Amino acid sequence: MADTQQKPRIEDDPRVLEVYGNKLVSTSFDGGAVVVTIGAARFLPERIDDVPQQGHQPVIHVTARLALSPAAAVELGNALNNILRAMTTRAGTPGAPSQKPS
Repeated sequence: MADTQQKPRIEDDPRVLEVYGNKLVSTSFDGGAVVVTIGAARFLPERIDDVPQQGHQPVIHVTARLALSPAAAVELGNALNNILRAMTTRAGTPGAPSQKPS
């Protein structure tokens, strides 16, 4: 008799908040959870009618913190590696837009 485990069903709640980030602020591991802090870089002018000046450092605002169990962090790492591998493969395909992982 084969021991078959059923995969859990995913329930997507449309009320879940989606957060944008374009900067990795930090990662840490405290022995129990992997914590990833994400931020968004913003170039804000001093006044409403000013144009943001070139050369100024952007302000990075923390937008999200994700705390994962070690097992979930491994799953995330594996999934991200698969995405990076696909991006690299696609970037090497003639006619595909060049995308380099940062």
